[in-house]
Amino acid sequence: MYKHYGAIILIVNLKLISRIVASAEQSSHALDIQLASPTIYTKFDPYVSQANKASDDLDVPKTNLMGTNSSGTTEFRSTSSTLMQASGTAQFFDTNTGKWLYWSLSFMVIPVIFTICIFFHIINILVFLTMGLRDGASVIFLGLSISDMLYCSFSLINRILRSLASILGQHPYLRLPHLAHIIIQYYRVFFDISILITTFAGVQKCACVAIPLTFRKFFTFRKSVWTIILIYVCTLLYYLPHMTNTYLGIRLDPQFNRTRLMLRSINFELAGVLFEVSKAVNRIFIPFVAEIILIVCVAIMTYKLRQSATIRHSMTSTAIQVDKSVREEKEENIDIAPGSKLNIRELKVIQSVNMI
Repeated sequence: MYKHYGAIILIVNLKLISRIVASAEQSSHALDIQLASPTIYTKFDPYVSQANKASDDLDVPKTNLMGTNSSGTTEFRSTSSTLMQASGTAQFFDTNTGKWLYWSLSFMVIPVIFTICIFFHIINILVFLTMGLRDGASVIFLGLSISDMLYCSFSLINRILRSLASILGQHPYLRLPHLAHIIIQYYRVFFDISILITTFAGVQKCACVAIPLTFRKFFTFRKSVWTIILIYVCTLLYYLPHMTNTYLGIRLDPQFNRTRLMLRSINFELAGVLFEVSKAVNRIFIPFVAEIILIVCVAIMTYKLRQSATIRHSMTSTAIQVDKSVREEKEENIDIAPGSKLNIRELKVIQSVNMI
């Protein structure tokens, strides 16, 4: 069992890295939408690419990822520096070093991380299917592996499209940043699903430690299956208005004066409302509530494990009658007095449970 700890820790670290990258992807979501638009507004408009507005209404011309500087040479412009230039702010990413650092992280390092995560998630799925879904824990971890794999897959596709857009520029018939915006909606679905499943898994493990006698009555195999299905269905229904309100359609690109396959919106006002609701629910409410729940679960599990270890110590001290030499050996590993420190083995158990 212990020989698999290295692989488990590696998978956990890759999951953590993918979640950190996910937070960065969520933060840059609005910026990606701006880059997908025909121009950049001086005032931030989250759904500018979805508005079927004429170019005369726009104030600031678009700055492409690949642009020409004052000397006439072509240089790379990162998404962050593009927004900073529009606001007149000089930052690190305005320098050539910052631009190429952003390029390396966004289009080289992060895609490699996502690819590795997809590979390990596929292994997890195959392992769970091979072992068989015999209890609620296996169902939860299978659902979590599927959602994480789909999130990493859509995120990798989004990164590839953004890389191609920065290389090919604005000439292709299909606006690649607009297609990337469609992909963004899908990976956000599975990102939220992973958050909800992780929270449910934390509550389940906390109940297993806190109320072990009644645990099986509340968290049965059937209830776990239906809970995972309900999380998937409810999240997809929540994002359904987002995904159906925007689509790729043919329209006039005023920048090149020709029709192209671009992002369109059925209802621009509804798109703005959906964005504000999504920002409040998906970026603030769900992540913070999930973190609070998991922190409380970890605290409860730690307290209950220490409490059960203390009770076991007191019962062991009254039940075991051994000679002096054996008793001295036992006392080195087990403290007789209640409230004393836990031995190394029990501390490892607590740490392992908290890590999971």
